[in-house]
Amino acid sequence: METHYGVVQLDGVWTIIGRGLRFGSYRTRAGAETAARRLAVRSALPVQLHVQDETGELLPPTKLD
Repeated sequence: METHYGVVQLDGVWTIIGRGLRFGSYRTRAGAETAARRLAVRSALPVQLHVQDETGELLPPTKLD
């Protein structure tokens, strides 16, 4: 079992989303991605991180340990 987080742009800001999760409002994708990685460290489950690029496309996920 694992959990999935996404870093996506919503309404002009970058946000971390997941199952039952919508967290933060970041000016940059890098800031949101850093915060998502910090959240993943605290997760009891392995995390797959999905990051949206500036064109709106989701990049292939990265497994975070």
